[in-house]
Amino acid sequence: MSESTDIVKISLPSELQDMIIERMLDLDNAYLLLASLVCRDWRYYSYQQVFSSICFDSHSIPVFASFLDNPFSRPAIFPRVRRLRILGNGKASLWTSTLLRDLVKLLHHLIQIGKISDLVLDNLTWAVLDPALAPILTDFLSIERLSMRRICFAQLGQFSDFVAGFRLMRSFDLESIECPPLVGWNHPLPSLAPYELGHCVSLERSNATSAAKLTWVYPKCISREERTVSSIHGAQIFCNSPTSSDLLRSLGPLLARLHVISENITADEDIASLDISMNSSIRHLHLSSPTRVLSMISWLPPLLARVKGSNLKTLHMSFAQSRQFRLDRPFLKHIAGILDKPQYQGLEMIEFIASFASCGRLEDDVKQDIISCIRSCLPHWERKGILAFNFD
Repeated sequence: MSESTDIVKISLPSELQDMIIERMLDLDNAYLLLASLVCRDWRYYSYQQVFSSICFDSHSIPVFASFLDNPFSRPAIFPRVRRLRILGNGKASLWTSTLLRDLVKLLHHLIQIGKISDLVLDNLTWAVLDPALAPILTDFLSIERLSMRRICFAQLGQFSDFVAGFRLMRSFDLESIECPPLVGWNHPLPSLAPYELGHCVSLERSNATSAAKLTWVYPKCISREERTVSSIHGAQIFCNSPTSSDLLRSLGPLLARLHVISENITADEDIASLDISMNSSIRHLHLSSPTRVLSMISWLPPLLARVKGSNLKTLHMSFAQSRQFRLDRPFLKHIAGILDKPQYQGLEMIEFIASFASCGRLEDDVKQDIISCIRSCLPHWERKGILAFNFD
């Protein structure tokens, strides 16, 4: 009797395979690439996850450029890209003619596919962006979100014209933009519609300096004028502390979210003097100093006292955990007195976020003591049921 030479095919039930694939997508990219070798279906889902977000830098550009000439890799990789990051080192000398040529080829191919929705430009100078890249980048008609970090412009016009060139933009994320100030600007900035989803300024302080992160989110595409105005505001976000108040004043009622972070006591005086008197539309306020106990955040009361309007809906205060939190009771009562003012009566949540970074995780009974202390110092808000607690 001869042995059978029939090929035995083993297949998993579709339900089980779906469960495996769902769990598989949580794996690191290295494991996903291994999983892609199993079969065509697994390769499809693995590549969709691995290559949904890619980064072009001096090391990866030659590799991705080689995929353009590969009949298997080209259709398998590039159509899955949705988020693109271009990373430099802050120096124009990094970008050789060969590297720029390969990058331009890759960008042209991605433009033809038309599926990139998020573009991140990080640590670049205008000498690199123009003339080689800027006209090509603004040809991405599918981009809805632009993130720019650590970008150096020689002139404000370069920055504003570049940002205004993205026609379908709904979201800007601008951080540490180096740009000359608004010299000779003697009239108010053109106004923008205060959309519900609004505008967010996040100020992060380290030592005696401040860097600002300015985010604009719109529910729809905005006009070229609105994009230009957004960039003019963004030109102010790489600044030292005095101009931080200038930025806040210029945003005025446009500002819907404000996040202030301090990890260094030397910046306390500057933060305490931040002028938010013009920001009457703030809906979400997050004040954070995760390395200090609550009563040591000296800038917290004066900043809370400057809140204007009655639009505030959520207030988040982040501080360091302490096993002697009851010593903060007088400070808490002072905060409670400020929160009794009319501008806080529309609050829907007051969240206390206790960080364990400085003292390690606390026992459950200590956490309950902290919660009880806060509740007893803010009885009005406790009765309204809007106090929230988070131990991270």
